[in-house]
Amino acid sequence: MDIGVLTARDKDYHPNRRLKEAAIAKGLTLALIDPRRVSPVIASGALGMKVGKNNGMPEVILPRQGAQITESSMVVLSHLHAMGIPLVNDPASILAARNKFLTMQILAADGIKVPDSAFVNSVAGFFEAVGQLGGYPLVCKKTIGRKGRGVFLVKGKEQAADLMEKQLVSSEGLMLQRFIPPGGRRDLRVFVIGGKVAGAMEIFAPEGDFRANFSISGKSMPVDLPGKAAKTAIQSALAMGLEIAGVDLIGDAENGYFVIEANYAPGFRGLEAATGIDIAAKIIDHAASFL
Repeated sequence: MDIGVLTARDKDYHPNRRLKEAAIAKGLTLALIDPRRVSPVIASGALGMKVGKNNGMPEVILPRQGAQITESSMVVLSHLHAMGIPLVNDPASILAARNKFLTMQILAADGIKVPDSAFVNSVAGFFEAVGQLGGYPLVCKKTIGRKGRGVFLVKGKEQAADLMEKQLVSSEGLMLQRFIPPGGRRDLRVFVIGGKVAGAMEIFAPEGDFRANFSISGKSMPVDLPGKAAKTAIQSALAMGLEIAGVDLIGDAENGYFVIEANYAPGFRGLEAATGIDIAAKIIDHAASFL
């Protein structure tokens, strides 16, 4: 077994299907590994793992669980890492990338521009942060989420109170960010592999929505990536320790770009459709470099 993809999705899921096609085209084998169907073991002090009906292990693993990766999946990943099997990306980077505020924290500490942000885990903390961030409107995000879910535009105190009642879980917290209106800004998704830009596209918010996300709008187009944006995306992936990253930027060439997310298992249907670039092949090539 050459390459394993850690995923709870089946072979028909777009990234899994494309990665399988790319691996076969390059003469490699690729197996989908459901983290719920493996058994990490420690026997006589030695680490082992049973995969499926046998003990055959891949030579390299592509973690593709997405932002909502479970604690049990993290145990599986950490066990594979401790066994010395290369992971593209490693557990520490995945733990950071799955949490939106931790991502902002790491990027800001590395000097990368991010929107003014605050982490809150109480109602009092929420309303204090509103003042710190310059008032309404504000963007409120669950710290763990995907495809634009759990992202809200808060326009005033009454809406904020309702949101707190329905969405605030003190043990999880929420992230507040200064709102950057869609008008006049560009929304870019940059796919970084091995410290290089593999492809980029511009994405759009549907009419009446403020969230630019291909899974929501279904619209994307190729972009001649500005140098500032490319540099920011690469620096972000490196700061996060991500071998593969989907870095989301908003802004413009004149004022610079803010990073709003760094995804460790980005989808690439929209990027392949917009650009014609074989992203799956680039991912497999990079994974194969670990063999």
